[in-house]
Amino acid sequence: MATTIVHDTSEAVCLSAEYNLYLKPIAKMTISVALPQLKLPGKSISNWEVMERVKSMVAPEQFSVLRISKSTMDFIRFEGEVENKTVVKNLLTRLDGKTIKLSGFTDVLKVRAVENKVDCPTRHDWDSFFRDAKDMNETLPGERPDTIHLEGLPCRWFSQKDSQYPDRPSEEVLIAVFETFGKIRKVDIPMLDPYREEMMDKNFNTFSFGGHLNFEAYVQFVEYGGFTKAMDTLRA
Repeated sequence: MATTIVHDTSEAVCLSAEYNLYLKPIAKMTISVALPQLKLPGKSISNWEVMERVKSMVAPEQFSVLRISKSTMDFIRFEGEVENKTVVKNLLTRLDGKTIKLSGFTDVLKVRAVENKVDCPTRHDWDSFFRDAKDMNETLPGERPDTIHLEGLPCRWFSQKDSQYPDRPSEEVLIAVFETFGKIRKVDIPMLDPYREEMMDKNFNTFSFGGHLNFEAYVQFVEYGGFTKAMDTLRA
């Protein structure tokens, strides 16, 4: 799981003051650069050079992350991440519809840029799913929209304070954090179950720095309102 250090906390929203946890909106964009047809044998376009030109186009603003997501003979696609959503709007005006002129090439490279939409289910998605499911009984917990599946949670952020196992997440802490949205029926952290070794092997991954571990969890709310409040907040 890639981890980004946050410098601009202006859009951060408190999730748990007790455990110093905050939510921050994802501010990402996709940038596509159309490449000209290469007419001379042996001539090529440097992905690195195009990336540097994209960076220069948004200066003095900066990407916190800019990576190549796909590269073909016809285009280069970048995924960029910035500190907040306001910056995304500014960068879109500087990139979308603009062109890049590379030395040694007569044709210009056309740039298109769009803001990434958050890949998260909407209320319509989960309501229609459970409404249309023939084998679901909405009067039963787990067979209605009441459970959230979370991945990539840092273990240290959800461990007991002063615990002798700082890399071990706590169900009690998870409940305390998510009860801000509504009463919790139950939570499940698969990696804490010694009988689910196969699931642990699959999901017990490491961060890209610091050696800290992350985990997955399931949080089931008693009321529909708690579930929707949590989903709306996490999606924002």
